[in-house]
Amino acid sequence: MQNYLVISAIAPNRQGIANEITSLVTYCGCNIIESKMRSMGNTFSVILMAAGEWNAIAKLEHVLPRKASSMQMTTMMQRTELPEPLSAIPYRVKIVALDNLGISKEITSFFDEQGINIQEMSCNTYPAQHTGAMIVRLRITVSIPTGMSVSKIREKFHTFCDETNLDGEIRPLEL
Repeated sequence: MQNYLVISAIAPNRQGIANEITSLVTYCGCNIIESKMRSMGNTFSVILMAAGEWNAIAKLEHVLPRKASSMQMTTMMQRTELPEPLSAIPYRVKIVALDNLGISKEITSFFDEQGINIQEMSCNTYPAQHTGAMIVRLRITVSIPTGMSVSKIREKFHTFCDETNLDGEIRPLEL
């Protein structure tokens, strides 16, 4: 029976850190089944889900804190289980707009008010080419329950985008 451990970590960014983390997981006898790793400023961040037999997960839980200390890495770990299959359809939401305080909160509130779960969200800001104004680009994966009218959700989303001056689209997720 597989056991699962979610690990979240941040450390000073340097060459080879991703290899050290993945090597440690493998050394403990676990497999990485999902991960996101990224440099953010001078910091390297990772969130991953490891799978393994109970003794491999226990070994990873024991070894990681000591190794993390030597890597100047801050970690958090939590055991988890695979989710029950959802009766929902994944959709990709893309939004581009002038960056302003609270934009992420407005967007997450919109989906929460509709009863739609956010599975993943990424955000980037960058200066506009001609004006230098800061632009935000969000990519969100949501799960729309099968009982909901997708056309009504799209209509509400487009109205929301018009009212908040966002350029947004919502489409079925292409795998």
